[in-house]
Amino acid sequence: MSIRENNAILALRESWPGAFLVKEPVRDMRQEADRVAAGLVQGDRTELDRLFESMDSSAPELVWSPASGDLSCDILAFLRHYWAERRRGAELPLSREIDALDLVPALGYIMLMEPLEGGSDFLYRVYGSRIVDYSKTEMTGKRVWDVPSPLVAAYFAASYRAVCIRREPLYTFHRSRLAQFHAQWERLILPFVNEQGDVTRLLVGNVPSLQR
Repeated sequence: MSIRENNAILALRESWPGAFLVKEPVRDMRQEADRVAAGLVQGDRTELDRLFESMDSSAPELVWSPASGDLSCDILAFLRHYWAERRRGAELPLSREIDALDLVPALGYIMLMEPLEGGSDFLYRVYGSRIVDYSKTEMTGKRVWDVPSPLVAAYFAASYRAVCIRREPLYTFHRSRLAQFHAQWERLILPFVNEQGDVTRLLVGNVPSLQR
């Protein structure tokens, strides 16, 4: 294990200590993610809350298709506007039109995800430098299921899969304990499609902050 990978595990263990305390001896995390995703698609967070309870962590707040007033973070408001401007009527914006030059105000806080295996896994094509600074994790070129904790990976995979199915933005807010601080994460997941209408990219704004 590299020093970077070890640091990532230590950081995750600090902010989500329960993520490494799997109470059930046998759990298929991919099936767990499918159950959570299915609930989110239907607006039912029962499975999500159960997953976070097993991590001894408060569950995130969720808002589908957030309005500007639902976003307290300027970076996420910028990304929502960027996505909405590129919609084609009722159609989702095209993946091929994502241009890093248009995203400069948010670049350090962006993840660009590519759905794989029918949406059961996701490749991190871009993982912003500011996210790396806070999480001590570099995920560019890796997959969601490479996240050190399978429980946390299941949450990420479920939320991304739900967005692909519902084909609409999802805002999440989560606060976790980090030593004497609280780590606060605000995330906005935005779907983009190819010419055939398949969701081929998720543009994700992920904004961390630390509070005493």
